[in-house]
Amino acid sequence: MNRKKEKAIIVHVIPHDANKEDAHKDLKELVRLVETYGGIVILEIIQKRGRPSAKTYVGKGKIFEVAGTTEKRKADIVIINHILKPTQILNLQSNLPKNVQVWDRVDLILKIFEKHAKGQEARLEIKLAQMKHDIPKLYARHATTLFERERGGIGATRGAGEMGIYSEKHYIRSQMKNIEKKIEQIKKVRATQRKRRKRNGLPTIALVGYTNAGKSALLVSLTRKKQVYVADELFATLDTRIGNLWLPDLQKSVLIADTIGFIQNLPPFLIASFKATLEEVQEAAFLLHVIDGTDEKMFEKMQVVHEILEELECLDKPMIYVFNKVDLNKNIVRKLRLFKADSPYAVVSAQTGEGLDELKKLIAEKVSFEL
Repeated sequence: MNRKKEKAIIVHVIPHDANKEDAHKDLKELVRLVETYGGIVILEIIQKRGRPSAKTYVGKGKIFEVAGTTEKRKADIVIINHILKPTQILNLQSNLPKNVQVWDRVDLILKIFEKHAKGQEARLEIKLAQMKHDIPKLYARHATTLFERERGGIGATRGAGEMGIYSEKHYIRSQMKNIEKKIEQIKKVRATQRKRRKRNGLPTIALVGYTNAGKSALLVSLTRKKQVYVADELFATLDTRIGNLWLPDLQKSVLIADTIGFIQNLPPFLIASFKATLEEVQEAAFLLHVIDGTDEKMFEKMQVVHEILEELECLDKPMIYVFNKVDLNKNIVRKLRLFKADSPYAVVSAQTGEGLDELKKLIAEKVSFEL
């Protein structure tokens, strides 16, 4: 039985000199995220402000508008297209009907992660990320409660409240330590597996790229690996998958590792929470940067991937660019005339197989040169 789709209102704050049409285009990614989560966007609200409100992110008048709209349209969630401070979420929540949730961009991404996580490693990493994201909200909520008690003159209950905060904080910290220990054990197992692969002469090549670029489909097309979840969804892959690719030109095999897709505006703690999974990127011999060739913002998204690779200290790794989905956009080759490549690239279709032989030759050349 399919669950009822939650109705979401999404809110975007832009500078006064920004173009609203461009802002609506920017919201397309947030709409896709909501759809991937399993919800439906019923309204997009864009506000122009000199700068976001420190208390509520959106302006006071806009809050009343959003509150009235949520009741009228029977919305379930209000999602802000930004990373909010805990106090901003609390203040927004206090101005909306009690049955309406307030999420920021990270809340939504974590909900999708929770939905797509299959293996133990991904589930642990997501749980750790969720706790890191929720702890500041918890503290802000307690601080607000204690402040209200003081204002009301209920001094006798303050000590109990502070003890409650301390106990909750201690419990959450101990839970996080337990999860981190389990992740460390997984990392040790993975490190042992990587050493074994190197001893057997099997170099690993990591697939990286913006979410929904087609990395998993490419893994399947190159390696014929089975039981890989491939879907037209954001963050369809959270667990590392490794397949074997035979290179006829070298008469040897290499391993291809599929990893979590990247997205813009990821906070550092979220990247850090996936350190066990992302070690496959850090330890890879070189990278295949997969790009959605149908995306009108593909060059901007390539830059986002480069910035995250830089955070992972992997930007200097040898790389091959793979412009995917040529079957859906034959103009990719023409667009690439403007592309100043700092690495070799291939134009392929993971769905039809077009260009894969050329890609395998590039991989073979890179393996011969790098290893």
